[in-house]
Amino acid sequence: MALMDSRTFTVVETHGRALKPENRLVANSEDVGWRSLHAAIFDEAPLHAIEPALHHPFMIYHLTHPTTVTRKIEGAPAERALLGPRNICVTPPATTTEWQHNGHPEILQVYLRRSLYEAAVGEMYGCDPSSAEIVPRFGIFDPLLEQLAIALVDALRTGTSHDGIYIDSVAQMMAVHLARVHSARSRPGRVPQVPTVSRQRIRRLLEFIEANLEDNLSLDAMAAEVEMSPLYLARAFKTAVGQSPHQYVLARRIERAKELLRTTEISIAEVALAVGFSSQSHLSHWMIRHAGISPAAYRRGG
Repeated sequence: MALMDSRTFTVVETHGRALKPENRLVANSEDVGWRSLHAAIFDEAPLHAIEPALHHPFMIYHLTHPTTVTRKIEGAPAERALLGPRNICVTPPATTTEWQHNGHPEILQVYLRRSLYEAAVGEMYGCDPSSAEIVPRFGIFDPLLEQLAIALVDALRTGTSHDGIYIDSVAQMMAVHLARVHSARSRPGRVPQVPTVSRQRIRRLLEFIEANLEDNLSLDAMAAEVEMSPLYLARAFKTAVGQSPHQYVLARRIERAKELLRTTEISIAEVALAVGFSSQSHLSHWMIRHAGISPAAYRRGG
């Protein structure tokens, strides 16, 4: 699988709805540097727009305020329905689409890197991505997509938004699910098998993580270290270690922070950056959540 683009996925690569002045932006993933997908929560004003074909697929997850929405994909009949909480619309890449509604829905809009989806197709089906194109969906209920959408909403609204490994894992699951359930190859499909990982490779990966805790670690970098597809890494890692990469890295960062708080006099903000947290408040959030104590209280001896 090709490495994922390491650049932040910016709003410029989307249709830009989230930043329209008539809409009220709640949270935007560009602000926290997400790479594998772009996500935004916003209250949307009445809309009538023809959006040009883009490179990336996207989905809309409706959060509040049911609204009658019309979607017309070029070359296909118009679709119209009352969409409310839990409804999902999936729009393939390379499609010109007309949207219209007169409400004020709060929505989560997610653009998934096309390269990530194409890599999932290659791993799962071994075929050209053009033969597994995403099928448009309108107003559907999908429990797994909903779970992933809620994870993104929670991440944008809480301290997990800075955790690139966690977001990369969510994006990988989204790509696999779209390929399995919402593509031209959906039936039949096969679930990617978790490869056997040697103890030596796991040991090398753990050493790599330990040596790079202060960096913005990604699933791609970790997968490259052990010559494994990022698509399989999270499942293989959990099978071997008993924790997801996100959980393991977070735990190691907290332990390293506690060591620095005990043995050095550097500021808490410097401790946070030294172990890979984005800020002092980010470190405090996770220490309180996982260790039950703030960095300042820990340094004072609890």
